[in-house]
Amino acid sequence: MQSTSDSTELQSLLKTAHSERDELEQELSERSQQLLQAQADTEHAQAALSKVESKYLQTQERAEQREQELLSRVAAVEEVKLEAENQLKELKETIFELEDQVEQQRAVGLHTNQTVLDMENLVKKLEEQKAEIERQMKALTRQVKDEREEWHRFQADLLTTVGVANDIKVEAQQELRALRRQLQEEQERNAKLTEDLETLQGVRYTILELLLSPVSLTYNLNTSPTTADPNREPPADSEPEATVKSLIKSFDTVGQSPSHTLPMPSSQRSPLSGIPVRSAPAAAISPIQVFSSNVFRIAGDKMSTCEDLKPSSLMRKSPSLESVIKSPANLSSRTASLSYLRGNSKLSVERKDPLAALAREYGGSKRNALLKWCQKKTQGYPNIDVTNFSSSWSDGLAFCALLHTYLPAHIPYQELISQDKVRNLTLAFQAAESIGIKPSLVSELMRTDRPDWQSVMQYVCQIYKYFET
Repeated sequence: MQSTSDSTELQSLLKTAHSERDELEQELSERSQQLLQAQADTEHAQAALSKVESKYLQTQERAEQREQELLSRVAAVEEVKLEAENQLKELKETIFELEDQVEQQRAVGLHTNQTVLDMENLVKKLEEQKAEIERQMKALTRQVKDEREEWHRFQADLLTTVGVANDIKVEAQQELRALRRQLQEEQERNAKLTEDLETLQGVRYTILELLLSPVSLTYNLNTSPTTADPNREPPADSEPEATVKSLIKSFDTVGQSPSHTLPMPSSQRSPLSGIPVRSAPAAAISPIQVFSSNVFRIAGDKMSTCEDLKPSSLMRKSPSLESVIKSPANLSSRTASLSYLRGNSKLSVERKDPLAALAREYGGSKRNALLKWCQKKTQGYPNIDVTNFSSSWSDGLAFCALLHTYLPAHIPYQELISQDKVRNLTLAFQAAESIGIKPSLVSELMRTDRPDWQSVMQYVCQIYKYFET
């Protein structure tokens, strides 16, 4: 029964080691999938950045073409203005000449007066044309100014977009490096556990070898054929179930009291197997031969019997055996205590800051981890693209989709449209208020399309804490 329990304990240890190795391999596969996902996100960000750069170049080319067209039109208008001014000067000279001619030739006054009136009318028309041209020039100048300001605003927005894309790229690279470090650590841990498993598998063979050599040596030193008394009667409670363990204890007793002789049973049964055997003279079969044959028979039948021995007597004779036996136990105890401390520390951190576990799961900062969680929850919902904590939530659909995953009875998402902002926000905040989350963003979201990202993030964090922690 002791041998069976020891074998069961060894098998349970091996099963535990195998299960830990399987868990580590499963975790390694999960880490590999996360690494592939991070690489896909990085490639997606790079593709989006290239698209934005191409759009930027196209817009810049169109703006330059438009600017050239406007400059050409301004030049044409200036030429027309110069021509009109030249004509006006010529007309004024003509008027002066005609006035002189009127004074000189009164005889042709009527004709000259008519000509002067015609010329004056022409001058008025030219002045009107000049005023109209000046108004057009002012309008064109204002248009050019507005377009220039719009271009500057577009450049600023584009720079902001490029900066955000660069931040996303840097965060993705940091997450990739962290995942690589974690993968390397898990590989090292897997190799270490494999070595520990091999050590545990080799323990029983090492114990058997170390057991047989010191036991035979001790028996040879402390007993002899002359010390055994074959005619001595056994005590009343003799015929116990003799095992290697009892023999080793008897050897230790002999070693401690040299005058005491080892009692040999006089019955016709072997002290190890209990099978009746033929008696033989002491000179024909030595006690060492009997002991060796029985030990090898037991070792061949049940290999695990050796590991059931308490290292009381053997440790004094073989210190290396003590180190071999104690090292796996110490290793397992240290591993268990370390895992317990890690579990307690992780639990305490998650209680204080629920976003810490989310940051460990998705990698990066807490804000990016919460944003990725929102993207994962709203994936598959139409008309939703959660890329930030400001403008992506202004129409209320993102709130409705996030709450619809937990409270589908409160929000009819299929009936909602992005244009009906008031209804979307009302449904979302009513659903959140039904579970105890106060609607603190109503006025801000109704007033602007770019709410404060910190307020939105705090509100989404309350939803995450309620449903996920």
